[in-house]
Amino acid sequence: MKAHQAQYVPGLDLLRFFAACIVMVFHLAFWSWAFPTGQVAIASHGVANFKDWTTLAPFGWAGVQIFFVISGFVIVVSAERSSAYKFFVSRFTRLVPGVWICATIALLAWLLVDVGTRPLSLFAMYVRSVAFFPKGAWIDSVYWTLGVEICFYALMFVLLLTSRQRWIKPIMCGIGLISTLFWIGYTFAAQDRNSELFELFSQVQWSRFAQLLLIQHGVFFAFGVLLWSHFSKKSSRGELAWLVLFAMGGCLQIAGESVLKLEKTGLSFSPLTPCVIWLSAMLFFWIAVANNARAQQLPDWCLQLLRRLGLMTYPLYLLHNVTGGALLGAFIEWGIPSRVALAGTIAVVLALSWWISKVPEPALQKSTRALFDTLRARWQSTSSTSGVRDAG
Repeated sequence: MKAHQAQYVPGLDLLRFFAACIVMVFHLAFWSWAFPTGQVAIASHGVANFKDWTTLAPFGWAGVQIFFVISGFVIVVSAERSSAYKFFVSRFTRLVPGVWICATIALLAWLLVDVGTRPLSLFAMYVRSVAFFPKGAWIDSVYWTLGVEICFYALMFVLLLTSRQRWIKPIMCGIGLISTLFWIGYTFAAQDRNSELFELFSQVQWSRFAQLLLIQHGVFFAFGVLLWSHFSKKSSRGELAWLVLFAMGGCLQIAGESVLKLEKTGLSFSPLTPCVIWLSAMLFFWIAVANNARAQQLPDWCLQLLRRLGLMTYPLYLLHNVTGGALLGAFIEWGIPSRVALAGTIAVVLALSWWISKVPEPALQKSTRALFDTLRARWQSTSSTSGVRDAG
């Protein structure tokens, strides 16, 4: 990868933060009332009412698809010149401490709002979350994306472990192609929603196992990997054709997701708006990476701010749904006007995310890395001693 592109890309931290914010607005300002059985509605006691916020709020879920593309790009950059051990430690320390902290806060939020769920059931959900169990129920429904991310990470880890980094691009092209073909088939089958074919595709769409196989969202990870390849190596027409294909597949997935939202809420959604949001984000992505050398010349305070926004994104994503919903409901029940309550909730969640990214998360990450280093040193020492004894 060219020097300026191998460095930190501040534009991606801004894009990541934007994605987290629109997902937060979607859950707090739309899902909280449009889907009464959802966790954010339950945590807020169903008192939120933003039915006049139907212009953009219903489409913030497209931020998840943006996350997946960023992961495809960033993870392959980190994996390209990493060992399997270093990659595993970096991913573990990036994912696990944040979940341990935020899941604990979500558990406390559930206990405080008193929605009638038994504490033992909440604790079981908490354990499944902090243990990264691949299937719910989790302490917060947003944790569904973690299993999908981990499956992608696991694939990268296996390729590193077997020294097959050169296979990353062709394998991801294959995964992206399978995902795109699935959504082409789904779109075709959806023309007759009473057909057996559509029923079959719907079963796959709802399947957690298919999610973990990256059938539904593999196209986004593949798009990110192809963007990495485009900017790091000599691009070809074939590569651009793959990008166009995966862009189409991504739009078809988003259109299918719109149908899913329709089924859950009974409301009508146009797939055009979330497609425009995602495609606009991809255009920004392209510009940010292509002009990274210029971005690196921004003032230090600006780069530090962008980096902090990027670090806040993970706890923000993990906190906003249940913890944010509990705050929103409490504010409204205290007599605070809905719009002010929403603004206050967002401010509190942002402040808490900043604090987590600044204080407890780095400390826990440092301790986790130190533990891995200690265990590795002991293992190497034991292996060395065993080798000497065997030689003797």
